[in-house]
Amino acid sequence: MFELRANEARREAERLQRIALAKTKKSEEDYASRYLKQRLDEAEAEKQYLFEKIKLQESLRPTQSSAGTSDPSDMMYNKIQDLLKNMYTTPSNTAATSSDLHSLGAIP
Repeated sequence: MFELRANEARREAERLQRIALAKTKKSEEDYASRYLKQRLDEAEAEKQYLFEKIKLQESLRPTQSSAGTSDPSDMMYNKIQDLLKNMYTTPSNTAATSSDLHSLGAIP
């Protein structure tokens, strides 16, 4: 009699444990998915910010051919160098909002 109840209780405990493990796994997968989506959104915002910054710098910069640099690879090198300088001199905010994701410090 007690053995039968013990076996039933053991089976019930195993069933509940499997359910708990399945829910834990699903929860971890959901978290990872949300986290990766957030990182992707932040990367897209960073990309958009850099694109806009390049466009702004191109519109503000005088033509490179008058400065003696006519090689497109030199121009691109100079643009990347300027972007990196500006990116590291920009103060990073510890609490970034969705409209302020341009600093690398905002990405965990």
